[in-house]
Amino acid sequence: MDESGSQQLLIAVPGNDGQRLIGYVVAVFPIDKLLYQEVPWWFSQRYRLSVLNAESQEIASKSRVAATNPDLSYEVAFDPPGGGLSLRLDAYRTSTRAVPLIFTTSMAVLAIALLGCLIGLWQHSLRRQAAEQALRRESCFRRAMEDSLHTGLRARDLSGRITYVNPAFCQIVGWSESELLGQVPPMPYWAPEELDKTRIFHERVIRGELSHQAIELRFQRRNGQRFDALIYEAPLIDENGMHTGWMGSIVDITNRKLEEEFFRVQQERLQATARLVAVGELASTLAHEINQPLAAVSAYAHGCLCGMENDILPRSELMDALNKIAQQSERAGNIIHHIQDYVRRREPKEGHADLITVVNGAATLLEPLARQRGVRMLMILPDAPVIIDGDGTLLEQVVVNLMRNGMDAMETTLPAQRELEVTITTEADLVILGVKDHGTGVSLEVAQKLFAPLFTTKPEGMGMGLNICRSIIEWHRGRMSFENGAEGGTTFYIALPKVRKQ
Repeated sequence: MDESGSQQLLIAVPGNDGQRLIGYVVAVFPIDKLLYQEVPWWFSQRYRLSVLNAESQEIASKSRVAATNPDLSYEVAFDPPGGGLSLRLDAYRTSTRAVPLIFTTSMAVLAIALLGCLIGLWQHSLRRQAAEQALRRESCFRRAMEDSLHTGLRARDLSGRITYVNPAFCQIVGWSESELLGQVPPMPYWAPEELDKTRIFHERVIRGELSHQAIELRFQRRNGQRFDALIYEAPLIDENGMHTGWMGSIVDITNRKLEEEFFRVQQERLQATARLVAVGELASTLAHEINQPLAAVSAYAHGCLCGMENDILPRSELMDALNKIAQQSERAGNIIHHIQDYVRRREPKEGHADLITVVNGAATLLEPLARQRGVRMLMILPDAPVIIDGDGTLLEQVVVNLMRNGMDAMETTLPAQRELEVTITTEADLVILGVKDHGTGVSLEVAQKLFAPLFTTKPEGMGMGLNICRSIIEWHRGRMSFENGAEGGTTFYIALPKVRKQ
C-alpha cells in the first residue's frame, strides 16, 4: 500500500552474474491504475472486475458499484505472480436500454421487410415471366390464326391510314405489307372506275355509319385484274376503351358471284324448260283450242267466196262475215302469242304485275284442259286490280303449275265434285293467293318431300315443278305453303308482299 492507501503489487526478480547473487530487480504496479488502464470501458459497463487477497478481501476494483447478483460471478487465481491474489469478475444485472432495443428491433423489422420484399419481388418476377410467356403464346397463336385465314384483314386509324394487314389481304390485292402500311386514300387497290363509289364508302366507314354492315365493292389487284369483295367493318377499341380506328375483313367473292350467275342462268333455263314441258303436255288441247278459230275463219272465208261468186251475198252480211273472220284470227293470234310469251326464256323482270291478270292468263291457258277433264274453275277475285312487285310471266308459271297439279289430283274425284277454286285475298301488307282442289290430299310421307328436287308422284313427272315454283316465289320475297282440307283436298297458298310505295 502506498501513502494514498492504494494497493500495489511488488514483483522482485533476482539477478546474478552467473556465480553469485548480485541483487534484485523490483517492479511496483499500482493495482488500481492497472485495472483502469488495461480494462476497456465497455467491459466495465457490463462486469465488475476486482482483485482479492489471500483472505478474499477486495484490495482493488475497476468499479465502485457493487454487483447486485453474486450468482453471476467468476474467480480465477492471479498466478503468476501468485501470492494468494485472485481476480474476480461479477456481472451487472442492467435494465434494458430503449434506444439499442429500438434500433435492434428496427433492424430486425427492416430485415424481415426486406426479406418479404425479396420474396414478393421473386414471386412477381415469376408471375411476370408467366404472363410474358402467355402473351407470347397468345401472340403466336393469333399470328398463326391470322396467317392461316383466307379472309383479308386490314386495320385503319381514324384518319383512314392503313396500320395493319394480314398475309391473306396482301395475297388478295397483290401488294406487300411494307407497301400497304401507311397508305392513305385513294388506296392502290381501288378500281379507277369505282373510285367515287369507294371513296363514299370509305368516308361513311370513317364516320361510323356502316359498322358491322356487309358492303360489296369492286377492287383491283396489282396486275390490274378486277375482283368483287365483300367487306365488313368494325370499330377498333384499345385497352382504355377508346375508339382508335377500324378493322375490316375482306372476302374475295368473285368465284361465288360467278357461281351465283351460273346458277341463275341454269335456273332460268330450267324454268323455261318447265314451261315448255307444260305447254307440251297441253299441246293437244291447245291445238284443239287454236283449231276452233281457224275452222271458223275457214268456214266464213268459204262462205264469203261462194256468196261473191254467185253474187247473192248482201254487203252487210259480207261485212259481218269479214268481222267474224278478223275476230277469230285475232283470237288464234292471241293464243299463239300468249304461248310464245309463256315459253320464251328470259331474265326475270323487276316491275309491277296485276295478280288478277296473272290468274286470268293462267286460266285461259288451262281452259281447254279443264274442259277435257270436266273440271270447273271457280275464280273468286277482287274487283280492283291487285298490283305486286314482280314478273308476271314467272308468277303465271307458278299459278299454271298449281292449277294443273290440282286438276291432276282430281282424276279419281267424282265428276260432280271436280271443282278448282282460285282465290285472292289481302292481309296486312301481304297478298294471299290460294289454289284449292278436291282431290285425295297430300300424305304425311309425301308432304316431307313435296318441294324437294326430282321428287314426283306422277309417272311421267320431272319432279321439278314445285321446286321451281318455290324458287320463283322466294325471288319475289314471298313464301309458299300448303294444307290439307278437313273434308279432303289440298290448298296451296302463295303469300306475296304488296307493291312498294314509289
